[in-house]
Amino acid sequence: MSQVRARLIKRKIKNVKARRDVKRARSRRPVKRHHDININEQVSSLDLFTPVAESSKQDPIFKMMLEDKYAPEREVLKEWATGFEDRDGKFVYEFQTTFESSMWELYIHQILKEQGGFVDFSHSAPDFLATLDDEISIEATISAPAVNTPPPVGHSSDDIPDDLGVFNQEAALRLCNSFSSKFLKYEKSYSKMDHVADKPFVIAIASFDRPFSHLSAHRPIMAALYGIYFDEEATIESGAENVVSYPVDGVVKNEKTTIPLGYFATEKYRDVSAVIYSSLATWGKIRALADNKDARSVYTTFHPSEDSLHPEVRVSKKSDYKESIFDGLYIFHNPYAKNPLSINAFGNERVAQLYPDENGDMEFIAPDDFLLLRFLKTVNLVDAKEVAEQVGED
Repeated sequence: MSQVRARLIKRKIKNVKARRDVKRARSRRPVKRHHDININEQVSSLDLFTPVAESSKQDPIFKMMLEDKYAPEREVLKEWATGFEDRDGKFVYEFQTTFESSMWELYIHQILKEQGGFVDFSHSAPDFLATLDDEISIEATISAPAVNTPPPVGHSSDDIPDDLGVFNQEAALRLCNSFSSKFLKYEKSYSKMDHVADKPFVIAIASFDRPFSHLSAHRPIMAALYGIYFDEEATIESGAENVVSYPVDGVVKNEKTTIPLGYFATEKYRDVSAVIYSSLATWGKIRALADNKDARSVYTTFHPSEDSLHPEVRVSKKSDYKESIFDGLYIFHNPYAKNPLSINAFGNERVAQLYPDENGDMEFIAPDDFLLLRFLKTVNLVDAKEVAEQVGED
């Protein structure tokens, strides 16, 4: 990125309203699931953990997971992979060398299974054709680091950003890049496929663009999709009783380029029905779900507080900590969608959703203790000294 720091461009306030002439999501229809087809009973053909990539090319998290003490964590990923089909023969190699993008695909696969859905792998693309409340197609991607910038792993407390405003704005740029590339793929290719046309199309994005990428939570994705920015620094400086937020039109990338924001505040992207998003479907999620009784881990989590702008902070040992695979997961609906996604499709009680109501106004639903942020600290004993693992855990 240029030396010109990313900065948001404010715009005049304009309410987001859904079009009245498009087909509405069937949000009141009873949920229909496909429990008669149990994906969990299928045998996965994927051998994720027998190395096929040479050691020098292996991702540091994958390499770490080969250690005996991470057998429970490997079991989590094996469960996610059950029923998943490697249609191009490259998945295992990519899992071992890049990890995050492949792990995110497996996470989405497991979410679909947990929802009782049926996944059809008979087509080469997009990533998932699933039947939940509706038949939908999903394309998974991550916001990856920019060229010549640090990876999302191997970080320490020294990498915690000093300026959250710039951090969030640069994160929004990476999310916009990921969204745009998949939207163009849909326009040029997927929209012409019979099994995709006239069905809800969903982009699933996870945040892995830099060290501590999970710190940005939902702020950059809200700016990217709805053109609304939640400004913590302005909130703190003003002493406001509510989080300061304002509409934004774009974010400056460099001297010559401004990236527009608010994809879901215009009809231009009506072919995208919704975005599935999480900044917490990370190595920390795998550790949280693993039944690893030997893990010397402490979880610090942040949740909404009913009476304060400051979140409720909870600290738990691994033995006392419980987390759902759905915790930290958002579904952001497009109010202009040509083929709206039903809110029942991912209607789990642990999921947060922003969706248009009957009048076209945006409504937000989430559990009272929604997982906003998670920090995980694991301690190993080495030569009788306690040292923290050097792979960043979120």
